[in-house]
Amino acid sequence: MALPSTVLLLAASSEVTLKSATWFGVRGPVCPLGWALGECACPGCGLTRSTAMVAQGRFGEALALNPAGFVVVGLCASALALHADVLRRSRVLDAHLSLRHVGRWVFGVGVVVAWAMRGMGWFTT
Repeated sequence: MALPSTVLLLAASSEVTLKSATWFGVRGPVCPLGWALGECACPGCGLTRSTAMVAQGRFGEALALNPAGFVVVGLCASALALHADVLRRSRVLDAHLSLRHVGRWVFGVGVVVAWAMRGMGWFTT
């Protein structure tokens, strides 16, 4: 539960703009591929800022930066629910493992689809 909780906590507590994200005055990561070739060249560019904006309820800005931010927040919330169910049952079921596998696919496909949508000009910053 630590990783999805940390992601959501950091996202909710960050100061984020369309150009940067900071946590307690420390600037967030800069994508070298996006810096060199432009944001649309990298499928993950804007994902950190978008995730933070979704967690803060700034949906329009998040959508313009990277629609996959919604996927990340949804997967973090789903992971917390999954871990809570494991704790409630006191054991890991095959269904839990299957859902973790599905989550990895949803993340990968979500990032690539969001990248394609941005590349086609569906969303702009």
